[in-house]
Amino acid sequence: MDKYSGDDVDDISSFNVSEKAPILGSLKTKHSLVTKQCVFLVFGLIALTSSIAFLMVYSGFDYHTIIVPDPEFEFPPSSMAMGSYKNAGVVSNGGPCAQIGVDILAKGGNAVDAAIAVMVCDGAVCPEYMGIGGGFLLSVYNATTKKVVSIDARETAPAAADETMYLDDPKAGVHGGLAVAIPGALKGYSVLYEKYGGGVSWESLFEATIQLCLKGITISEHLEVRLRDVQRLIKKDPMLRKTFFDRKTGHVKKVGETYVLPKLARTMKIIAKEGASALYNGSLTPKLLHDLNKINGIITAEDLANYKVEIEDAFAIKLKNGYTIHSGPPPGSGIILAYILRVLEGLWPAPSPGLDAHRLVEAFKYGYAERTHLGDHKFVNVSQIFEKVNSDSYIDGIRSQIMDNFTSLDPKYYGADFDMLEDHGTANLVVVDSMGNAVVGTNTINTLFGCGIMSPSTGIILNNEMDDFSTPGVINSFGIPSSPANFIEPGKRPMSSMCPTIFTDKKGDFVLGVGAAGGSKITLATAYVTALKLWQNKTLKEALDKPRIYHQLLPMEVHYEYGTTKVSTKSI
Repeated sequence: MDKYSGDDVDDISSFNVSEKAPILGSLKTKHSLVTKQCVFLVFGLIALTSSIAFLMVYSGFDYHTIIVPDPEFEFPPSSMAMGSYKNAGVVSNGGPCAQIGVDILAKGGNAVDAAIAVMVCDGAVCPEYMGIGGGFLLSVYNATTKKVVSIDARETAPAAADETMYLDDPKAGVHGGLAVAIPGALKGYSVLYEKYGGGVSWESLFEATIQLCLKGITISEHLEVRLRDVQRLIKKDPMLRKTFFDRKTGHVKKVGETYVLPKLARTMKIIAKEGASALYNGSLTPKLLHDLNKINGIITAEDLANYKVEIEDAFAIKLKNGYTIHSGPPPGSGIILAYILRVLEGLWPAPSPGLDAHRLVEAFKYGYAERTHLGDHKFVNVSQIFEKVNSDSYIDGIRSQIMDNFTSLDPKYYGADFDMLEDHGTANLVVVDSMGNAVVGTNTINTLFGCGIMSPSTGIILNNEMDDFSTPGVINSFGIPSSPANFIEPGKRPMSSMCPTIFTDKKGDFVLGVGAAGGSKITLATAYVTALKLWQNKTLKEALDKPRIYHQLLPMEVHYEYGTTKVSTKSI
């Protein structure tokens, strides 16, 4: 369950919200019609010296098709309220985690300190999506310098990995030790703290979560659904089965029941005392490697010791309305978000809702065609995409190709030369402190519960991020081969749809923080809601209430939520 906490000027008094009392920050579920999709959105608004908006989008999966007619008119506004706060705020995924972030701010921590504490907590409360066995992408806004930096702590291919390692057994890239990439999350937390945090002690960032792990964490409605979705996977692993199965019923635990993570609590105590080096080159390293070796993992002590967190200035793309988009380079998809928004800013609003929908879908298709050429920018030359997005003449040319009475079913028409794999579940957070510093971050262990194994020695759920790489020789149904830019190489990081992004105004002040969770539709959902706010003059609530429309080029299908009007569905 996603939570939102805010505070006023004089004190830090948070509030949490739930699905039963929907308010700003609560989960909002919408069932789809044709698409078998379900979307959860979290929007937060905080007022500092100016209005600041937060967005989190979850694009999950619901494998039930509901056949009902598209409505003639838009649905009435939801009961979800929009809040405004004057000092600081935290958006988290896990129920108690927003409050933990607010508590860190109250003790003198800044936005980065609070973000680390929230991510540590989310890893325990949302173990299906993230944890210290995974990685993240993150953007940090410094209110003093008015600069944005990008942090890449994404999982990395081990030295023994190669592009053909899954040719004989593709499932080995999903479940088991061979699917595990070098985790970067904990090293990322440490680097964040050392460079940008430090208002509170390192130990204090773990204390509350350690207590949660020992006393018990309540299963949310959302976690119960996910446990049911993958109960066969969980049952196969002794540690996961012990944690999430009810011994009496023989089934996964239900909402309201609790689970404990004593091994993870012990691991966190060691990390709190010894630092992140305990896992990468310290007392926890032999334990983790022992567990990895038992499941045929290929990560070595050298892999862990050599892991590097990538920090660089975020790119800056200017929009015509005076806003600037800031995000990190590939393997993140912030530049694809910028591409889509640059195309849309000259096309929206259209004369009719139907044309709005058509132009949106076409912009999505062109953007995702460009994505097929991208990979880790440390290994692949991605300068061309930045040149394109910054070029008015190029963007004008793309807009001119979007015709109101034409679309194509050929991915190559839009410039797609290669296929890209779908990525999977993630978790997002946003934090703003009283000084105006801001953090937007997206974390993942890839598919639900990663590779399906919890390390017996450490209690860490291991990622399966190697599944996000492409494999040579695979041809999709359109005759398009997999992307060489995303082939496995030692030390490389797989392409992701994650796009934690910050918008600043003409003065360089932070005005909007957007991030999303949930796989390949992350960038699309973020672009759609952001565009509604920027060019359709929607309030944050109106943008949130609007049913989603998606097209990720491959497969060549339009996905849309129930509530999308008939005039729009007939036009796409």
